[in-house]
Amino acid sequence: MKVVKFGGSSVADAGQFQKVKAIINQDPQRQIVVISAAGKYGDATRKLTDTLYLIADGFEAGRDVTPLFAQVAARLEAINQALHLHVPLIKLMNTIRHHIATHYSRDYLVSRGEFLTAQLMAAYLGYTFVDAADLLFFDQNGAIDEAKTLAAYRRLPRHHGIVVPGFYGQNAAGHVQIMARGGSDISGAWLARLAQADLYENWTDVSGIKMADPRIIQDADSIDVMSYDELRELTYMGFSVFQEEAVQPVRESGIPTRILNTNVPEDPGTLIIQDDDPANDMRIITGIAGRKHYLVVTIRQYQLALHLDIIQHALDVIADHHLVVDYLPTGIDSFSLLIREPRHQISVHELTAAIKAACQPDKLEVTENVALIAMVSRKLRQRPAIAGKVLAYLDDNLLNVQLVSQTNDDINLLIGVNDKDYDKAIRVIYSSIHQNFHRPAPYIEGIA
Repeated sequence: MKVVKFGGSSVADAGQFQKVKAIINQDPQRQIVVISAAGKYGDATRKLTDTLYLIADGFEAGRDVTPLFAQVAARLEAINQALHLHVPLIKLMNTIRHHIATHYSRDYLVSRGEFLTAQLMAAYLGYTFVDAADLLFFDQNGAIDEAKTLAAYRRLPRHHGIVVPGFYGQNAAGHVQIMARGGSDISGAWLARLAQADLYENWTDVSGIKMADPRIIQDADSIDVMSYDELRELTYMGFSVFQEEAVQPVRESGIPTRILNTNVPEDPGTLIIQDDDPANDMRIITGIAGRKHYLVVTIRQYQLALHLDIIQHALDVIADHHLVVDYLPTGIDSFSLLIREPRHQISVHELTAAIKAACQPDKLEVTENVALIAMVSRKLRQRPAIAGKVLAYLDDNLLNVQLVSQTNDDINLLIGVNDKDYDKAIRVIYSSIHQNFHRPAPYIEGIA
């Protein structure tokens, strides 16, 4: 069985609905379909969810939201009529308006984009609609209540196929609760886990994950195969792919994920698999990602191993000012704090003074405006020359490297450059990889 999730651009209008149906009909294993709210596409200048947020803002401010409700109804009715469906949208919209007038809930209102779009998709596919509020349950801490959710899933009648709206579920008090933006990805991953799917397909408007930011490398290669560990490293350093919550359910269950393009369904996309799968050993370098605006504080202390409390003192200062340390590389007599720059919380001078007072180090050095670039590869341990070749290439291109650190898991090489050199460094590293290491991974048979 396959669980398939379609993002907002995939269900934005009647033409996109037709593409979704062709994809579903192409493979009878696609039995559980998770749907986002209709997104921005073609003449639709605003996502349906954005309109619902405007309705919520207007309702809470006491403004007349009738015209905005009319926009929602017109957007969905256009799909309803174009596909010759008979979904009672007027009745459903009246129910929603009555509910918010008598039991207003912002989460309930905002979630109706997924609810209504999924109603249309279920009717179009001939699948059974299952309300996410009757299937996905949150505990008192806002996390998915797996036992209650699994019990609800097991009570579902066996259907040919079901359609479930993404983005929301039911909280411990029995009310609709939405997830963070991108929550439909979380819904899809949990449905794949509940069903113990053979594959989770995430259909979007891009053909997989690019090896580097396409805004910098316009013709960047797509990543054919990657591991969940590599995805986590790249996402942490800026890849806008999945939230961690949207990966963990399938990662823990060992379910592979394939990212696919609704508009070009024949493209193989990107397959994400478990770390120990030998099929993942095809590509030398998986991807490049980065972030700007780091502050690097290096603390030098002779025989650091005898004074490890200094590290804790430094971290206490960071925590007191609600800052984030992304990496903490260490040496024999030094360690560095790679901090997302404290632009509002505290000045650099005040922060370093506080660290110096707390740690009393032999020496403290500060470097501002550092961009960190992560080069992620499971081959770094087996191919130590990779780092040397990339650094030599940066030097040949007159780029000043301010720090180099390889993480303990041996899949992430961090390179620090000045913020102003960030885009150029990405292009140079990408070019170096193509010249020295590029060997595209073949399409893996057996996981379609």
